[in-house]
Amino acid sequence: TLKVKKLTQINVTTPNEAAAAAVANIDMIIAGPPSPLKEIREAAPNTFFTVGLNWLKHESKESILKTALEMMDIGIDSLHCGSWNIEFIKYLNSFRIPFQGHVGLVPMKSTWTGGVKPFGKKSDEAIKIYKDIKKLEEMGAWAVEVECVPEKILSELTQRTNMLTISIGAGISGDVQFLFAEDILGHNPYDTPRHAKIYRNFSKIFQNMQKERINAFKDFKRDVYSNIFPTKKNIINIDKRELKNFIRFLKENHN
Repeated sequence: TLKVKKLTQINVTTPNEAAAAAVANIDMIIAGPPSPLKEIREAAPNTFFTVGLNWLKHESKESILKTALEMMDIGIDSLHCGSWNIEFIKYLNSFRIPFQGHVGLVPMKSTWTGGVKPFGKKSDEAIKIYKDIKKLEEMGAWAVEVECVPEKILSELTQRTNMLTISIGAGISGDVQFLFAEDILGHNPYDTPRHAKIYRNFSKIFQNMQKERINAFKDFKRDVYSNIFPTKKNIINIDKRELKNFIRFLKENHN
């Protein structure tokens, strides 16, 4: 199958980011707990939405299925099953719940693959990635996230799978390019990864916003101390006759 069109996917954490992605016509968004998933869905109702669930919090296939169905009920389109128990994935697929996988550098498994670094630079590693992709394909995944894998390896893999390949730090050959909103917007609390591109400097914007908050609060306090606030336009007036009646009442009844 000839796959030509490039798609985009962004990891969002807030409804505002989701809404911005929708208006920008980003093809897909992805999020996971503790992000407000229901609100994110509502903010981008027509954008393909994948959710990553932490299967470690589930002791059984039935438990994770229950959560997966709850996700479907709020309108989630797909689940991210990158680090899941294979039996859990097979069970999920028996209910025809769409899911995507994850190969290459899988952060949760990084201690098994030599740390947080590229994976697939050696032929035996690349062969493992290929075999993992084929397993996911057999289990019914519609896509696979390929993280920090050499570009030429991804090029070969993309040509040999019917799944969509989602590239994050794996080069241009993926069907989908994936980045985190915090990297795109320039407010990652950690060092921006090499594979990401910063398009805005939100850290600076947020710092300026905090300065402006402080200055606004100072201005408010100054106006209060100087009797500049509130002014006539901030207060409620009363008819002179009504005020006079009230004052008369007070004088007559106040001890």
